[in-house]
Amino acid sequence: MPIRNAAIAGATALAVAFGGTTVASAEDTAAPKQEQSSTANDTSSSTEKDAAKDASLSSKINTGLKLEGDKEADGQKIFGSSKDLSEQPKWAKVLYGTTIATAIATLIGMVVGPLANFVQFGPFSR
Repeated sequence: MPIRNAAIAGATALAVAFGGTTVASAEDTAAPKQEQSSTANDTSSSTEKDAAKDASLSSKINTGLKLEGDKEADGQKIFGSSKDLSEQPKWAKVLYGTTIATAIATLIGMVVGPLANFVQFGPFSR
C-alpha cells in the first residue's frame, strides 16, 4: 500500500511539474508591405512605429515613463552613508524608493503577522 501511494504521489508530481511546460508556437506570416510614400515624414513615422512594435516591454516602459534608462547610476551616492539623489537618473530614484517601501512592508509584516497569530491562537484566545 505505501508503495502505491508513493507511485501516485510521484506521478502527480511529474504531471504537475511538466504539465505547464507546453511549447508555444506561432505562424510567422509576413504582413503585406505598404506602398512607399514619397514624403520623408511618412517614412520616418512608419520606421518609428516599426521600431516601437519590435521594442521589448522594458524599453516601452522606460520610454513611456521617461526613466532615463540610458544613464548610469552611482550606487555609492544612492545607498552610501551620504546620499545624493539629485544627480541620479529617475530609474535609480524609483529603485531606491521601492527598496525603502519594501523594507518597511517587510518590517510591518514581521510584527503584525506574529502578533495576529498570538491574538488569534494564543493563551487568551478562548
